[in-house]
Amino acid sequence: MNIAFPVCGLMLTIVFLYKLRYLRQRWSSARVWALCATVFCFAVTMWSAFPASVKVINRATGIPNVAELVAAVGLAALGGLFLVLALLWRYSTARAWPRIRWVVPAYSLVIASMVVLFALSDVPEERPVDFTFHYAGQPTIAAMYTIYYAATVTGSTILTRWCLTWARQPDYADLPYLRRGLRLYGGASLVLVVYALLRLLTMAANWLGSSALDPMGNLVPVIASLTGCFLLTAALVIPVWGPRWSAARRALGLWSAYWTLRPLHRDLRDVNPNAVFVAPGRRLDVQHRIRRTLIELSDWRWTLSPLFDPAVQEDACRLGERQGLAGERLTTTVEAAQIKAALHAWRDGVRAGDATAADRYGDERDGTDLHCELAWWREVAAAYRSAAVAGVLARTRRPATAPPS
Repeated sequence: MNIAFPVCGLMLTIVFLYKLRYLRQRWSSARVWALCATVFCFAVTMWSAFPASVKVINRATGIPNVAELVAAVGLAALGGLFLVLALLWRYSTARAWPRIRWVVPAYSLVIASMVVLFALSDVPEERPVDFTFHYAGQPTIAAMYTIYYAATVTGSTILTRWCLTWARQPDYADLPYLRRGLRLYGGASLVLVVYALLRLLTMAANWLGSSALDPMGNLVPVIASLTGCFLLTAALVIPVWGPRWSAARRALGLWSAYWTLRPLHRDLRDVNPNAVFVAPGRRLDVQHRIRRTLIELSDWRWTLSPLFDPAVQEDACRLGERQGLAGERLTTTVEAAQIKAALHAWRDGVRAGDATAADRYGDERDGTDLHCELAWWREVAAAYRSAAVAGVLARTRRPATAPPS
């Protein structure tokens, strides 16, 4: 508990601080208020429920076991806030309000009853781990937790049914991430149902004089807090960040392509290092970096094209065909071999006269389709590092001379 609850509390605090900025922007939004209150209440419950925190709260207030009341009230309030948030998530404020007017008084009555029953109880011995079961034989404590668990089971069962039903509604057909969020939200409420039932079962066993279920009852809050915290966080985050996943996945793909091109780019920059350019403030802009890389690779290839040797082309074709290469894979292997051989010649000091545009580019690519250009250069960059190209270079390299005109 001293590890699981603080971890959950920290995670929920981060989510609360993230959502808090939306509250500042939309101060009059009932939906945002309910969302922030739900996360805040869950976070406070987690921070106040682990044994080390229980001792601090009890000593600070001077009331034995008052931290147990704080945690129980927090979870009871959380059950009501779950319902309010779900209603505001599904309906407009005007349509949700008639139902909310029943939820808020009902859970307020539950919380008030718990506070009164705790005040009437005699709980002098501090029990940070097994308070519920240790005092289960005391009628006021038994009544307090029975009311709390019964309210949790009732409210969370209703919420689970709502969420799973709403997620199948046709008006969410075009909102797949919101549907997933509803299912996860329903899963979080289902965790509360299981938690409350198992705790109530353990407490009932103690009423009958058996403590055999106490280990399970003490383990349930840890598992429920971790599972519920994860599901709630996912339910709140996925509807917001899910639609952005496509853009994030595309950015990751572009960064992968950039690092594939990087070794080839690093070698070819010897042709003209001054051509390398990154605009100020755009070093982490992957689209800018890809676009500049393609421009620079094309320019360097243009410069090296007069040094392309027909012998290298023929040898690369023969070797590629022997290895079973065909189509574009064979073409990119030949291209990579030509570039690598021409670069070695350039480094040896070989220069040649300019060539026509037709000589420089023998294929139909004109650089207007960036996706096509990127795919081509990725294949060339992969072939550039292959053993086949290295073998061609070793077999065809000879004393540096310019190819015949």
